[in-house]
Amino acid sequence: MGIGNPIFFLFSFFIAAVILMYFFRKQYRDQVVPSNLLWEEVMKERQASPWFHRLQKNLLLLLQVLILIFLMIALVKPYTFNEMAQKDHLVILLDTSASMNAVVNNRSHFEEAKEDIESLIEGSDGKVTLLGVGKSVTTIVSEETNDRVVLNGLKNLSLSNDNEDMKKAIHLGEALAIGSESIIHIFSDSMEKEDFTEELTSPIQVHNLLTNPVNVSLTSFGVERQGSSYKGVAVIENQSDVSRRGHLSIFDEKKEIFSVELTLDSGKETVVPLSDLSHSPFYKAVIDFNDDYMEDNSLSSIQAASKPAIHVIGEINPFLLKGFQSIGVDVKTIEEDQKKSGDEIILTTKEKFQQLSVESPAMIVPTRSKESTPLKHGIKTANEDPLLKHVDLEKVYVEKVHSIQIKNLQSVATGDSIPLIQKGEVNGQKLVLLNLHLNESDFPLHPGFPIFLYNSYQFLSENHGFLGYYQPEEERTLPLSGVKWDIYSTEGEFVKEWNGEGVFKAPEAPGVYQAIRGSETKYFCVVLDDREKQLSEGSSFSLAPTKEMKNEEPKSIPQTLSVWFLILAILLLFFEWEVYRRGNRI
Repeated sequence: MGIGNPIFFLFSFFIAAVILMYFFRKQYRDQVVPSNLLWEEVMKERQASPWFHRLQKNLLLLLQVLILIFLMIALVKPYTFNEMAQKDHLVILLDTSASMNAVVNNRSHFEEAKEDIESLIEGSDGKVTLLGVGKSVTTIVSEETNDRVVLNGLKNLSLSNDNEDMKKAIHLGEALAIGSESIIHIFSDSMEKEDFTEELTSPIQVHNLLTNPVNVSLTSFGVERQGSSYKGVAVIENQSDVSRRGHLSIFDEKKEIFSVELTLDSGKETVVPLSDLSHSPFYKAVIDFNDDYMEDNSLSSIQAASKPAIHVIGEINPFLLKGFQSIGVDVKTIEEDQKKSGDEIILTTKEKFQQLSVESPAMIVPTRSKESTPLKHGIKTANEDPLLKHVDLEKVYVEKVHSIQIKNLQSVATGDSIPLIQKGEVNGQKLVLLNLHLNESDFPLHPGFPIFLYNSYQFLSENHGFLGYYQPEEERTLPLSGVKWDIYSTEGEFVKEWNGEGVFKAPEAPGVYQAIRGSETKYFCVVLDDREKQLSEGSSFSLAPTKEMKNEEPKSIPQTLSVWFLILAILLLFFEWEVYRRGNRI
């Protein structure tokens, strides 16, 4: 216990004054009267409620004194010490990851958490900071005192479907919760005491609403071509504590092509092999086990390579090989008889390329030869060609150039009217021609060299129908050219339009999508983070600070009791008025 304003104990003077007033009330004396009829009537009235009138004279005094005492105590402001009591600054961290979609009491865990946060905000008299926690931490409101603003921000906060970075969020929350009168409330589905390994400077209250979740997860699914047929595998895990019965269905682009009934034991994982699947640009696996979490019940597999490898044939300058490896491309050296038409990109010389006669995109470089022409003037480039984006060739020194003749190619850089770099399509396959020896130039020493290789790789891989796997709302540069691409779901629903410039932001909902431009269609897939395919049971708990704030004395947070004494004083005031009113009726 403690007292906030002891000076108000001086108000006890008024209590003594009221008591003294009763000592000076009217005094009565005995008097002989000729009749007592009137007094008998008074006595009858008194006897009708004897307990009340006997106490009336002293009851009014007692009630008035109690009212004054309670008012004085309310002004004195007594309080109790409570480390986890209501604070002057609430910092609320709300998990927006995909697993918050798990069902609790016929509603999502996310909606349940929002309802609890609303009650927390409405019961707070201080400042509120609200943070949405996904892969990045978003500040919804900061130190806001207007409950309506906070509740509106909470209402507009939606799920991000990615994995939460709660560790970073807690660090930010502690930075915002400056002072010992702040508390951090965490609303999540997977926080445990063991996750807090660092020292805490603020008290933390963790709210976990998932108790005994029921979940069956499709953890893995893939299909690949083997010869003339397609085979795959699906891995399903029962994460609940009871056996579950359901079924697995496989869909191609148009219809269901496979279905099987399954019974999974508690905590067990089942591998379902798939064989003799019909050809399709993509496949989708769906499980139905009537569980509490739907987001991990489907996965897709697209039949194309998102990042084709580069197959090197012949003697190639090592600067090229190291350059492609530096941008994350898989570079493999193969023999001529190992090359077949496919998704890979060929890196070879003109002579070798003509001998191969395979239908694959390729980068062609000159062979070592004495037949070369000295370059007398500088290099001229085509205006804003994507192949030379962010590449400054005008500062590149080239001693000698070669003249490789391939028809129907566009020159993007020339020197002395000789094409140095060309690009285009031959027989439906994209080509990039480099008409200079790197050991006769300082091009590999310039910062634009790896950028040129990256641009060339994106150009050569543009014909591939698969743009890769993405996590929800992931941003990435896409190898797409053109003015506009329309993004659709595989169900034909329009998602958005992308102009082909800058970075591409994937849709929020998991699934297979199509990028369409005219008759050209490319697929990409949005998948959940593997960490969002696990539901764990949790319980709420509290943590006290383990580290003192600098330049601040440690203290407990008071919880005032003044409001209760004020309520008692008001109730006694109404009671005292009723006693006085009934006394005057007599």
